[in-house]
Amino acid sequence: MVKHWILVGDGSGARVYETDALLENLKHVEDLAFSHAHVHRDEGGHLSNAHLPGAGRDAGQGEYDPHKVTEERFARAIAKDINDAELRHRFERLVVVAPPRFLGDIRASLSTGATRRVVASFHHDWTRLSLQDLSANLKKNMPDTAGLK
Repeated sequence: MVKHWILVGDGSGARVYETDALLENLKHVEDLAFSHAHVHRDEGGHLSNAHLPGAGRDAGQGEYDPHKVTEERFARAIAKDINDAELRHRFERLVVVAPPRFLGDIRASLSTGATRRVVASFHHDWTRLSLQDLSANLKKNMPDTAGLK
């Protein structure tokens, strides 16, 4: 049986569900919660982005936004968990649902193997939907090419 995973997340948390090809029975697999413990702080206790790719950019490229940095870090942590799960063959197909910027951050950090498993992605915040409403939205919006529905 093909395992389908649905990742639904935002900057503060994410849930992974397993489902059948008809998107009928969503089963909770795990929660991925944001932890401030994973955020690097400098010597003064301030959030630091020195550990992030692209750190040290020119001042003309914009202000440092600690909220954005923590969301990017959380997106990378989610992607790492998904990448590890893909390596352990825990799923064959993946659907990712998240607000636009967060979705982009997750997708940018997925491994090649995990990226190949993504059959659909939706730039919506469906984190607070009931299982019934989530299932209905997935069915309504899933492209025919995803092999689900």
